Amino acid sequence: MKSSSSSSSSTSSLPSLSSWLDIPPDCDFGLLNVPFGVCSFPPPPSPVLDDAAAPERERVVVVSTIDPSSPRCCTAMGNVVVDLHLLAEAGLLDDLDDDVDDFHPRVVFSMPNLDSFLRCERRTWIAVRDRLIGLFLLHDYDDDDDDDDFRTTTTKIKADDRLRTNHPLRDAALRPMSSAVVRHHVPCTIGDYTDFYSSREHATNVGVMFRGKDDALQPNWLHVPIGYHGRSSSIDVSSSSTTTTTTTAGGVVRRPCGQVMIDPADPKRGSKYGPTRSLDFELEVAFVVGGRTNVERVVGDGGEYHYDTIGRPMNAEEAKDRIFGYVLMNDWSARDVQKWEYVPLGPFTSKNFATTISPWIVTTMALEPYRCATSAAEQGNRDGSGDPVPLEYLSDPDYGSYDVNLSVSLRPSSSSVSTVVCRSNLRHMYWSSVQQLVHHSVTGCPMRAGDLLGSGTISGSERGSFGSMLELSWGGTRDVDLDGGVGRRFLEDGDVVMMEGWCEGGRGPGRVGFGACSARILPAVPFPCDSREGGEERQPPRRYTRFRLRDASPTSTFAWRARIALTAKGVPYETIGPISLEERCRTEGGVCASSITDDAPTRRTTPALEFVDGGNGVVRITQSHAMVDFLESAFPNRGGLLIPPDPVARAKVWEAAEAIDSVVQEIADIVGGAGERAGMTGSSSICPVEDGLSRLEALLAPYHAPQEGTRSAVGGPFTIGTHGPNIADVCLVPLLHNARGYGIDSSLYPTLTSIEMACTHHPWFRGAAPE
Repeated sequence: MKSSSSSSSSTSSLPSLSSWLDIPPDCDFGLLNVPFGVCSFPPPPSPVLDDAAAPERERVVVVSTIDPSSPRCCTAMGNVVVDLHLLAEAGLLDDLDDDVDDFHPRVVFSMPNLDSFLRCERRTWIAVRDRLIGLFLLHDYDDDDDDDDFRTTTTKIKADDRLRTNHPLRDAALRPMSSAVVRHHVPCTIGDYTDFYSSREHATNVGVMFRGKDDALQPNWLHVPIGYHGRSSSIDVSSSSTTTTTTTAGGVVRRPCGQVMIDPADPKRGSKYGPTRSLDFELEVAFVVGGRTNVERVVGDGGEYHYDTIGRPMNAEEAKDRIFGYVLMNDWSARDVQKWEYVPLGPFTSKNFATTISPWIVTTMALEPYRCATSAAEQGNRDGSGDPVPLEYLSDPDYGSYDVNLSVSLRPSSSSVSTVVCRSNLRHMYWSSVQQLVHHSVTGCPMRAGDLLGSGTISGSERGSFGSMLELSWGGTRDVDLDGGVGRRFLEDGDVVMMEGWCEGGRGPGRVGFGACSARILPAVPFPCDSREGGEERQPPRRYTRFRLRDASPTSTFAWRARIALTAKGVPYETIGPISLEERCRTEGGVCASSITDDAPTRRTTPALEFVDGGNGVVRITQSHAMVDFLESAFPNRGGLLIPPDPVARAKVWEAAEAIDSVVQEIADIVGGAGERAGMTGSSSICPVEDGLSRLEALLAPYHAPQEGTRSAVGGPFTIGTHGPNIADVCLVPLLHNARGYGIDSSLYPTLTSIEMACTHHPWFRGAAPE
């Protein structure tokens, strides 16, 4: 990859920045942006394999320590997505600044979201950002400008060539930023979502429409940041982060149905049910809360200190350190539903159906060079003239906003051309993000990492800067003209709405962008509706499919265990013929086929569980513990628990399973003739098996001993006293069956037979027993 310079003529105060990665000068994700998001890289569909297919086709397996289809933490640099999991795994994020402690990048960035990273402190965010910049720098960065009052970055960043020179890591960690290759996910767990109403221009426009010019702003608006609690469960991410194509949309939104007035001019006539006819977008910028939750340290009854759920108010300085970064946000609204329901508590179903955010969180560190005054200039004058002076707790010495250019484009389904219908700016904010967060916490409300706070619709003073169709069409009374002679008053089915945001000029390092926040509108599903209708469009593809169990004998240990485990997890499978040892050697390597005796391949088989792993081909697992562990990990929320989540219970279950397997090995030695070779004959050859079963009986009996003074056992009827079976039970049942086949008297082991009896009545085992 060729190097590129990220400097521009408008940033002459900054040193020249150059990267070994090709970063176009007009790219949203320049060298000093370093946004954070969550992506996955789903493999292409795998070919359908026939049972009669040549075995050679089924042996090609790509094994990776990272599931390419699972979400992982990423950043964007130029036109590529950078896998932070891989960088952390390779040690490139170790040993950050001296003041960053208790940070474990391999753990933090192995998570399927940014939750752990968001809970870190600001100094950790800065150190990680600096390291990532250094990994892409061609030369050291040295900024002589010490005007860094917001702790955005260090003034010196050393170029780190460990990524540049590690070509295998580069090939694995850097993915082209294409919607066909990269799938975006909501970047964090959004526990709570609050939407504010903080643009004076927007509030004035809406007030004029509904109350007249003289009463446009409510009396409280200039005194307190107005907000309401939104619905976090319907927040989705735009699946595309680029704006290089006008033929695809990032996500989808279903037109909602609800109650609307029969006659908008006469509310007393009541309402009717149906699809909204006034679907609207709202141009917003939202910020993501990070850091530690603002809770009190309270004294318990015993005098000890502990953290409780009681929150404490934050001041402006604390709030600045708690704002991790910003995303574009489209707060979809059904205006006709809203008009009927909003009195007296505000919007409800008119806004709870969908909110779309852009996939990349642009950090405050990247935006700080673009700080600017708001369109209000300042809040109040000390001489008493002008707007009211905010109460002391809302006072912010750094009151202002960011100079973020915002645009909204609209493309109807009948056209391939998008029309920009709005150009606005984040400077049109009366209440700042810091004031919003301070006010939200003033009552002691705990603000947790991952909470999302929306700005409210951002409108300017000119018609072309209005941030909603409600304003652009002035309540649906005039058309918004689109290219091609098409007009809109509100949004129609098939329309694609795309929002973009970017900073450039000033003290900033060239362009810092948010990417795109886009979605296409799907038709409404009327009530009553089939909940399955339209659902498959967003259903993620299954990674693991086509499960097949290969084995010759239904009573073999592996086959029996596999059937139980597959039944337990509810995974459908088919049983197919065995693979001979000769065939396995020929297709997987090992002993050359020509060195095997003629009769050996027909007698020996290789039991295996096979399945298709996405685009990686067919995977074969031949060890039962590995098979059970895989099924539990691959289907954690399906069927029953084969492996307990509790660490102690899990350890005890594995202890029992390994003890069972030691007895299985004794039987295998007898079958293979090891007993005779050791000089044991007749009944003496089964002594090791009986000894093993006795040890197993002694291990499990305490879990089933009666409680003192009662006849009841301490726990349940399964191996370690649980009330449901687990992997140890899966291993035990085939063992006892096969042991009887070699003359073992199982009645000598009452605990084991009692467990076996409990298993035989359980559906896992009934559905998997040999016929």
